[in-house]
Amino acid sequence: MNHCKPDNVRIATSRVASITGRRWFLMLVLAGALTTLALAWQAPSARAEPGAEHGHTFVVTFTKWVTSPPAHPPSFAGVSMAGVAGGDVGQGRFAGVVLNDDLTVPGFWLGHARYEFFGLRHSLVADVHVRENDSTNPATAQITGVVTDGWLKGAKVTGEYTVMPNCPIATPGNVFGSLCFQGTLQIEPGRSSDQ
Repeated sequence: MNHCKPDNVRIATSRVASITGRRWFLMLVLAGALTTLALAWQAPSARAEPGAEHGHTFVVTFTKWVTSPPAHPPSFAGVSMAGVAGGDVGQGRFAGVVLNDDLTVPGFWLGHARYEFFGLRHSLVADVHVRENDSTNPATAQITGVVTDGWLKGAKVTGEYTVMPNCPIATPGNVFGSLCFQGTLQIEPGRSSDQ
């Protein structure tokens, strides 16, 4: 025998559905509140320069070429450079100047230069020392230095480039025809060049 009337079943079902619906609603509200708290707690680090913490390495790419002839060959002191930049600075342009150089080590060009990167995301200036090995084919170079201005100021810079006799991109204003230098810099925030 069935002791429940159809109306009682309908009322009981509607109460269970109402309680279940409220639980889901409360769970959603609670989840939203916890998410908001978690985002608010993380907000200060999200507003900081992304990845600028010690231990993170940024990579900047460049292709550069010489835009003014050397005043006193074979020295390159005083020559200007132009080019393109990429990587973590964003797509942009490169500018530079050779401050001085040393031609006393056979097979090597030792240069001191200022590299400037103007990207869509970041801009920086680096004071660099270059050790170009001209006895390899193609010639390659090692770069060390420090960011002196702009994004990641004070960070250690290391890198390399390869001399490309036939640059794969257009090099407007290039005084050496199609010769260019393609390379990368690794920039390490929190590490100065004297560490």
